[in-house]
Amino acid sequence: MTAVPETSYPRTARLAAALALVSLFTFAAAAPGQESTTLPPWTPGTLDIHHIATGQGNSTFFVLPDGTTMLVDAGAPTLPGQAPIADPRPDGSRSTGEWIARYVRRMAPAGREPEIDYALLTHFDRDHMGAVSDRSPWSADEAYRLAGITDVAERVPIRAVLDRGWPDYAYPAVIDNPSVANYRRFLEVRERSDGLRVERFVAGRSDQIRLLRDPAAYPAFEVRNLFVNGDVWTGDGDAVTRIVPPLETVPREDWPTENHSSLAFLLRYGGFSYYTGGDLQGVPPDGYPDWADQETPIARAIGEPVDVVVIGHHGSIEPANAFFLATLRPRVSIVPAWSKTHPAPVVLKRLLNERIYPEARDIFI
Repeated sequence: MTAVPETSYPRTARLAAALALVSLFTFAAAAPGQESTTLPPWTPGTLDIHHIATGQGNSTFFVLPDGTTMLVDAGAPTLPGQAPIADPRPDGSRSTGEWIARYVRRMAPAGREPEIDYALLTHFDRDHMGAVSDRSPWSADEAYRLAGITDVAERVPIRAVLDRGWPDYAYPAVIDNPSVANYRRFLEVRERSDGLRVERFVAGRSDQIRLLRDPAAYPAFEVRNLFVNGDVWTGDGDAVTRIVPPLETVPREDWPTENHSSLAFLLRYGGFSYYTGGDLQGVPPDGYPDWADQETPIARAIGEPVDVVVIGHHGSIEPANAFFLATLRPRVSIVPAWSKTHPAPVVLKRLLNERIYPEARDIFI
């Protein structure tokens, strides 16, 4: 997906979606038998957004207008020896993290060594961060195992990490599983050895993800943190409100899950806007508390149409409620599918429903 420089960008002009490792789409899928198209290199002033379809979870690579780079998620859910739920793309000859890293190295700005300025994990599920076991390969220094984000970092330097849990990883309770423990070792080792910077993503802020190379040239660029861990931006300055009640008042079985705690942000560049929010939900099962719908307060805060919306939770049954869609009215919806159940038929019906919003739309799965 490429947005032209902000000085000349109308809402519906020149969007392109790069939704496979080597295929270029421009509001239409390639015809059967059509040769793949090599993506053009990034140029200054252009915003490139690459949805890397590995068949193994979410991963999106951004080259921002001044050449700052960002990776959001690096899913790799399949453990060594397990059969994958979906066929890996482009094939299984390399690990998912290696395929992501190769893509990043190829599409990073030319003229300097490829690197990732910001890596964001929307939450700590394996299809967003990677999963490890005692059969996973070791890092070169044998300090931690390689899968997903740690595998990418072994091959492309990462300068800063933002996630929902740093430094204690204890919301809503201590996160205690092998993959998160391995990820925390990775952070500790890389902080000491490489000066890796780690921050907790904070709802409401617009200064955690910034242009690092020439911000003055692109004043109309902004990334607004919308939601994390039950805190949602109000739409007013940096103010936030909390939608989850104090946990001591909530039965343990009703505490927020990983999906409920995902981070979300809105990227704006001139007239272009893009939303993504991990596995946040908008249609909770019957009987769940109101706060299990995170999409409605997020949509209220945004309060206007958004060009591109990444549908939450891979288009499973819980995301993309009618209010969310009617408010954001996406010209393009992206469903990062990696299972035969993605998207759920009921979600696809909402995405296609012109009674929710009548404007033209394209949906990429």
